[in-house]
Formats: sequence, structure tokens, C-alpha cells
Amino acid sequence: MASHNQAHACFSTKAETLLTLAERGFPVPKLIVFTVKYWHENPEEIIRGIHNTFAPHECVAVRSSAFAEDSCAGSLAGAFHSELNVSLAGERVLRNAIMSVVGGLTRPDDQFFVQRMVQNVEMSGVIMTRPLEDGSPYYTINYDDSSGRTDTITSGTGAHKMVYVFHGVKNHDFDSPRLRAVVGFTRSLESAFGETPLDIEFALDNEETVHLLQVRRIGAQSNWLSEVTDKVAEGFCYLERYVTEMMTPRYGLFGSKTTLGIMPDWNPAEIIGVHPRPLAFSLYRELITGRVWSLARAYMGYRELPPVELMVEIGGKPYIDTRCSFNSFLPAGLSPDISEKLLNAWLDRLDKNPGWHDKVEFEIVHTVADLDFSQSFDTRYPKLLSEAERAEYTLLLTALTKTALRPQSTLTDALNKISALRSKQERDAHYAGGISLFDCGLRLRQLIEECTRLGTLPFAIAARHGFIAESLLRSAARRGALSSERVGEFKRSVRTISGELTKDFARVLRGDLSREDFLASYGHLRPGTYDILSLSYRERPGIFDKASLPSDVENPAREFRLTSQEKRDLARLLAESRLEITPRQLFEYASSAIAGREYAKFVFTRHLSEILDTLVVWGEQLGFSREDLAMLPIDVITESARSPLPAEGKQYFINHIERQRIRYNTGRGFKLSYLIRSLRDVYIIPQHRNSPNFITTSRILAPIVRLDANSSPQRDMAGKIICIDNADPGYDWIFTRSIAGLVTRYGGANSHMAIRCAEYNLPAAIGCGDLLFEEISSVCTCLLDCAGKVAAPGEAYLE
Repeated sequence: MASHNQAHACFSTKAETLLTLAERGFPVPKLIVFTVKYWHENPEEIIRGIHNTFAPHECVAVRSSAFAEDSCAGSLAGAFHSELNVSLAGERVLRNAIMSVVGGLTRPDDQFFVQRMVQNVEMSGVIMTRPLEDGSPYYTINYDDSSGRTDTITSGTGAHKMVYVFHGVKNHDFDSPRLRAVVGFTRSLESAFGETPLDIEFALDNEETVHLLQVRRIGAQSNWLSEVTDKVAEGFCYLERYVTEMMTPRYGLFGSKTTLGIMPDWNPAEIIGVHPRPLAFSLYRELITGRVWSLARAYMGYRELPPVELMVEIGGKPYIDTRCSFNSFLPAGLSPDISEKLLNAWLDRLDKNPGWHDKVEFEIVHTVADLDFSQSFDTRYPKLLSEAERAEYTLLLTALTKTALRPQSTLTDALNKISALRSKQERDAHYAGGISLFDCGLRLRQLIEECTRLGTLPFAIAARHGFIAESLLRSAARRGALSSERVGEFKRSVRTISGELTKDFARVLRGDLSREDFLASYGHLRPGTYDILSLSYRERPGIFDKASLPSDVENPAREFRLTSQEKRDLARLLAESRLEITPRQLFEYASSAIAGREYAKFVFTRHLSEILDTLVVWGEQLGFSREDLAMLPIDVITESARSPLPAEGKQYFINHIERQRIRYNTGRGFKLSYLIRSLRDVYIIPQHRNSPNFITTSRILAPIVRLDANSSPQRDMAGKIICIDNADPGYDWIFTRSIAGLVTRYGGANSHMAIRCAEYNLPAAIGCGDLLFEEISSVCTCLLDCAGKVAAPGEAYLE
């Protein structure tokens, strides 16, 4: 690219700005400019001038350049018409195109311009040198690299891709020459405008030349918080250092590196969201991801780990350390050499298949010796292990699986502990306040201890059994012993606590059960289980309003019976896998695991809800709102029960709240990938389209309703497809609204909502990811074709 004058350019009209930049050596496609007045007075002269400027075979664009566009007051982007790919072969076509553009201009001195169309377009789109929402130091690039057109992004048509690029990225960090060329061009253009944030329209041709089609200033700067944008830039060096350290070998863990993800294993994106407040983050860590997760697996026969934490915080976002996760799936006693080989192979497979980040137990790691383990392992990891190593791994994993399937197993013990917690909850009345500040702290510590020992630890065990059951059922279908439809029939036959909730809700609507009795059992549930800002059913008005249920909701689930052929096929596979159980015992186990997992979650979340309620009472005594409490990590609060506070106790917490609020707001400015495999993923952050987990084989086209944790239950949802961020059990009330389907942003193949939708035979797309979820939830209708694996905005499919 030619060198450019270092003096900063000034904005004028769209056309005049492009002319100035062309004079300074920027690659602006050739253009000529006219005023509306001149067109009305000399149309023939203008037509001749255009033909004399461009070759007869060329195509041009006719574009507006009004004084109202791209001003300091606003860009009015999209408010004026353009005509693209106008052929110069016929005068009438050109004349009509000019008249169409001029017809939308209001002032005689408004301009329009005719510009050569870029040919052989490989990539086109829009670059923001700062994100519109917060002004943090990232380039935001929306682009199309498949249509060959230049207007798919600005017109809002067609599929598009999006990537954030940190301002400090180096050329060697790019693995895409095209993206490197686009960012290099953007930096050169920035040098012409100084500190002004820019909105750039571009096209890149097959020779990797970037053509400038338009540039304007970004008009959203008044909404940006300068302290946040500055702190993001300042904090980036710490983030780089932390990620670099995480990628090195670690004491006590196998695997030469790691991958960090927001959805593998315990899936924090689904449970607490991608940018949780400090209280929710700390509670999830305290109750699950600190130590409970690994203790549960060691108890089941997996490898006992050192005291490593599963979830880390990077830029305010929760990430699962997959090296820790994958280590916990090794069977106990496996030799170090085999363990190291497996860990590196698993991590490499995830790196090469990032779309499986929410399906690691089914696509990456063998956590169970299921019915096609041998074939699956050979397909995924051919020649990874020697014959002797393969035999050792198979023997240990099979022994672990057989132990899990025994009638008196860790699942039985876990469910007994859950029953003990449920009995305790029924004996102890719901805490309604009235105790001292100090006693609140003691009460919190007691609730956390009980919730961990009798709630989340046995729940983690039950949840792992649920995954084992799911793996066995899927493998039976893959081996042809059962069809996928028959697996679905079995799941619908399993009676879960969520099904009981729906039946009890129907009894309330009929008048057979009081609202008070219903809320005594289910009132602790809340969308956003760990979020103090989310009201529980007990606190949420309108939970019974506009409710409607299918007429057969209380019919008992149809009993599932295996056919004779299915029994024979399953018996053969079970014998081949040496699992030493019958088909009947397999389905009894699967039923107990699926229902037990849901029941365990239901019970422990009642204790969790009590923790949040106690925190509200504690906060009221100090004058803190729920919003304030959401900024306090739980350990800061419980610490006050075991050590004296400074003289100004309230100010101590106020200081913590303010520091955490600044940190939280700063974290929102970090743009981070859903998977971090190296520093490259910190600098260059593509926004991926996930492959959803589809439930049922139905196909529906219906209107959508988007909900969040604070949405009113009084909205009309009957016959609608519901869109929610998280597959959280606190949203179970939506199943009392006769909904037609469900779409979630986050959630795995075995998540709570996946199980619920299978139970109801409700079409669903679980875990669509950011781009697809936003596309679907921002329009009026959605197509769910579960058999065809399609979830899409429905407008294109309407007749």
C-alpha cells in the first residue's frame, strides 16, 4: 500500500471523504460525484460523464452521499438507498438506478456518486475499530466470505461471521492471511484519523487487496465508560501472563497443555452464565467446582486428583480447565505413560474439533466402557496405545463401569444422602429472618456445609451416573440394538421430579392443590439458580397466571417394554462388553440414574435457595440491596462469622462491593473465545455458530418468545417456541404454558432442559451458541427441524 500523509484526515460527506482518502493513496474504487441539483439540471451530461469514466463492460454502484449521513449527530446508516452491480451496457438501467438513489435525497446540494464495483470478491463486510457496546480495545469484524457480494453485512441478508481482534495483536498471531490483510488495512486507515473510532465498509479481492467502500465515525462513544476501556487495555498483560502459565505442564496432572472452555464438563455458561456476578461465581465454586467435582469422581473409581480447581476466571468469565477435567476421567490405577498419551490425544482432538466443546463426554473422552467402546476408540485414536496398553485401559474402564452398574452402587449411596437432606429440609421450616447479623453468617456456613456434604457431592455422583446411562443408551443405538426413537420412548417413560412438578401444577389449576402447598414444595426454584437477582417461584408474581397444560399431562407415563429382538440384541452386546448385567437391569439402572440426577438437583437447590434468602436477610440488616450482594463473593461474607471486622463494618463491605463492581464491569469489556487453546485465542476471537443438541425428530414452525431470568410468567406462550439463555431448572415453569418448542443459547446434550424436553417429547435445540441464538431470538418465527438438524429464523420458510 502506498504511504499516506501523516496529517489526520477530516470527515466530510461520504463521497468527499472517499475522494480525500483516494488522493492520499488508500485503495478506494474509482468514483465520480454529483449533486442532486446538477442531476436535475444536466442528466444527459452526467450519463455521458459516467460512460466516459468507466469501461462499457464494467458494473458500478450508485450510492447516496447526503449531508445528513455520517455526521457527528449520527450516521443514519441504512437510511438511504444504494444500487449495486449496475450494468453500463444499457443507458436505461443506469438512469433508473440514479433516479432510485436520488429519489431518497432531500437537499439540492446532497450528493450521489458512481463507483466501480470490486470484482472477484473473496470477503466483504464491516469493521468497527471499537465495539459499539463498550468501546473496548478490539476490532469488531462482521464479514461474509462465501457469497462474493459486497452488501450482505450492511443489508442484513445472508449468513455472516464475526470476529473480535485485540488491538495489540501481532502479525504472527494470525493463521488467516485474509484477516491479517484486513486488520493491517484497518490500522493504516486509523493512522489517517487519529483517535477517532471508525466504522469501515470493505471488500477484499482474490489477490488479498482490501478495497475501502466507506468510512464513518462511530457515534456511540457517549455510551462508553472510559475507566472500563482503559482497564481492559491495562489488564491485558495480566491475562496474557495467566493464560501462558496455564498452558504449561502442571504438577500432579497429565497433559502437556490445556484448553479452557466455557461449556465442557460442568458447563458454567449454562449454569451461571458467561459473565456471572461475583456472588454466583463464588457459590458455584464453593458448592461444585472447587473440590466437590473431583471428590465425587474419585469416589466412583476415577483417578484421585490433587486439590486443583476445575473452574478458573479469565477476564470475568468462567472457564473449565479441560486438563483437570480430563484427568478426572482416567480410571484409578492407570499407568502414567498411558494417562499421558490419553490426555494429550483428548486435548488434541478437542483443539481440532472445537464444535464439540459442549459434548466432550460423548465425542472426546471415553468416560465409560459402553457398548461400542472398542470400535469408537479405534476410530478416534487409532494406534495411540500399544496392545498391552490398550488392554490395561480397557480392563480398568470396564471394571469402573461394572462397579457403577451394580445394584448397590455409589448411585444408591448418593441418593440415600439426598433423601437425608430432603428429610432435614422437611423438618426445618423455611428461614424467614429475625436473627442477628452474626448468626446470619453462622447460618450461611451451616447451609453451605450441609449443601456440600449432603447435596452437591451426591448430586455430582448422580450426575456422573446420568452420563454413564446416556452413554450406554447412545451406544446401544449406534450398534443397532435400539433405534433413537425407542431411546426417546424410554426416556419419556422415566418419572422425574420435574414431571411431578407439572402434575402438581395441574392440580393447582383444577383446585385440587392449594397454591401454598405447591410453593412449599417447589417455591425454591428460580431461573438463574445461583443468581440472587433472580426471584424464586415463591417470590415471583403471576406464576399461576395464563397457565395452561395439555389435557393428558396427568396420564401416567407409558410403560417401556423391550421387544424380544431388542432383548436378544442388547444381551449379546452386554455379554460382548463383559458388563455382567441383563437388559432389564440396564434399563432399571438408566431409569434410576436419570430420575436420580433430576431429584438430587431439585433437593440441593432448595438449600442453595435458602443460602440466597439468608443473604438477603443479612444484607437488609446492613442496608444492602440484592444488586449490592451480587457483587460480594460468598467467602467475604462468611469470613465475618469467624473473624472480627474493622470498626466500620459496613464500609468494609462497601469497599469490597465497589472493587468487585469495577472488576465486573471491566470484565464485560474483555472479548474472549468460548475456547482458549493458546494466546492466539486471546487475541483473535471468532464468534462461532454451535451445532445444537436436537431433541425429538419433530419439525415445527412457530412464533418465538424470548425470556430471561426476570421475565414475567404472565406472557402468552401457548404455541410459541421459547428462547432462553440457560438450560436451567428454574425455568421449569415454562412447561406449564403449552409451549411448542425450546431454543437455548447454552446447554449440553445431557443438560436438565434436554432431559425435560425428551420427557415431554418437545422439539428443542439445546446449546445453539451466540450467533445462531441471536439470529433466532431476534426475529418473529423459528423453524425447528430436529430430524434434519436445523434451527433457523423462520421467515424464509413461511409461505
